[in-house]
Amino acid sequence: MNWPKISVVIPTFNEEKNIKKCLDSIFTQDYPRNKLEVLVVDDDSTDQTVKIAEKYPIRLLRNGQKHGEIGKMIGFKASTGKYFIYLDADVELISKDFFKKLVTPLEQNNKIIASFTKEGAGPNSAPMEKYLSFDSLQRDGLYQWLTPSVESTIIKHFPNYSLCKYAVNKIPPSGRCLYRRQELAKATVGFDMFLELDFLKLMVKLGHKLFAYVPNAVMYHHHVKSISELLRKRKYNLTRVYFRHISNRLYTWVNWKNPIDWAKLLVWIIYANLFIPSLITGIYKSVRYKSFVGLYEPLINLLVTDMLLFAFIKKMVISTFRNH
Repeated sequence: MNWPKISVVIPTFNEEKNIKKCLDSIFTQDYPRNKLEVLVVDDDSTDQTVKIAEKYPIRLLRNGQKHGEIGKMIGFKASTGKYFIYLDADVELISKDFFKKLVTPLEQNNKIIASFTKEGAGPNSAPMEKYLSFDSLQRDGLYQWLTPSVESTIIKHFPNYSLCKYAVNKIPPSGRCLYRRQELAKATVGFDMFLELDFLKLMVKLGHKLFAYVPNAVMYHHHVKSISELLRKRKYNLTRVYFRHISNRLYTWVNWKNPIDWAKLLVWIIYANLFIPSLITGIYKSVRYKSFVGLYEPLINLLVTDMLLFAFIKKMVISTFRNH
């Protein structure tokens, strides 16, 4: 196969502990070096991130907005490949033919708009990463309750990938997709942030409903080492990304105008706070996956749910006072 050009964008801010592993996993790929365009978009790091990155054949761009999604969009607009993917600096590509595996379905079927893989964890990964990797998209319990799974969208299996068909009301939160760059660029003119979940819904609304799930490509996402870090990231995503732009969001966890969604959310809040049902689920996961990390289940369900609930109530109260 005449392998096509792929653009890889990596937004960074003080990632000296991660960037080398990420770039090593990219530049040791069994993929033509001249067909890989790697853009590192740095957000004024104060550590050795830039110095480390410049040792590799990358294009270095500056963000300066202190916002990762803006950095991703800066990289996307500067990219020139037939296909585009963004990777966080704490991502490590595991298979040496990662790009070949992801691009093959797209080259074989021009109706597929993007491909993606499983987010896994290795033997040396933090216990929290291993727990989250029980789910193919590393969703915690609340996230699984509110969003559809990849498996629920599969319509046909092929030897090396599964064909998924999304619907406007059934889109798994599959991040870090390898997109057809030009199609995505046409659909996202005017955006200054790369909001991938919103873009998923935008593409589906435009008729691009077929995606390829390539589980054996595999990436490790070393993004959560502890419960406190998970809570911090969930809070950031809710307050800095979701609430701040809630009126413009396309992809939402909950339709606040739908009584069924309210009821579903209430059921989860009760479930998570009862603790015992989550503990039973955690024991089941520990037995099924032969790992004690399943016992994180009740604690994570409780803390994530109540932290987000508190943040939501706080936001609503502040908004109410401002409107009066």
